[in-house]
Amino acid sequence: MDHIIQRILQNFRLSLLTTLLIFVIAVPANAQLTMGAKHMAMGQTGVANPGDSWSVFQNPALLETDINRVSFYGFRYLGISEITDMAFSGNYNTTFGTFGAGLHRYGFDLFNENRMRLAYKNQLGNFHFGSSVTYTHVFQGANYGNAGAIGFDIGLGAEIIDELWLGARATNINQPAYGATDEELPRELAIGLGYQLSGFAFFTIEMVKDVRFPISWRAGLEFEIIESLFARAGFTTEPETYSAGFGYITDNFSINIAIQQHIPLGISPAIDLGINF
Repeated sequence: MDHIIQRILQNFRLSLLTTLLIFVIAVPANAQLTMGAKHMAMGQTGVANPGDSWSVFQNPALLETDINRVSFYGFRYLGISEITDMAFSGNYNTTFGTFGAGLHRYGFDLFNENRMRLAYKNQLGNFHFGSSVTYTHVFQGANYGNAGAIGFDIGLGAEIIDELWLGARATNINQPAYGATDEELPRELAIGLGYQLSGFAFFTIEMVKDVRFPISWRAGLEFEIIESLFARAGFTTEPETYSAGFGYITDNFSINIAIQQHIPLGISPAIDLGINF
């Protein structure tokens, strides 16, 4: 009898996790497209935020050019370990431009999505341009199989006036689909502005349009509390989320934490660590 009860509870747990995962994916949060606790704390912004190794995911045109960095990231949806984002990013500067790489895994044993990304950026004066290629692989359990697809992104960036940045990106412009199915990868267009206020605060606002969903407006603010310690906050519409966090940045490393409140799903924590070399 105990064995039967345990089996029923296990099946119920797996069914509940699967249902929740499907609901999280169905809601147009696009959380798994935004990497880095800093960007999560600032309302999932990043298209007009220059000089960040997580730009390999947000906007390849704004990859960091001053230093080389590797970063590690984790985001746990609603505190549930089975639906967690884990990611890695890195950038390396050469005389031929800046190269970036990113890895991303989302999900658990019944469903998971894995992405491998390579990016390149260069600039002409104040005009920055970049592109990336991503292989996305989805596993849907033993009964449903798996499939992959290759997508291409492009990004642009420009410093319009001192400390005012314009950024834009287009995602999966080749309209890739998984395997032989008609299930296309998310396609979106994002454009935004980022402004450095008085040397101690940064404000950004973006408009993001996924072809499947309404326009999402996003905004974020970062300000330096004391030397090297930063506070951040942000919000999004479609879906409605609010977020906040802190970051500590030195010449050798950075650490960022964030909390996101999704309406109506709940609270999700995030953390990342960056190492400069």
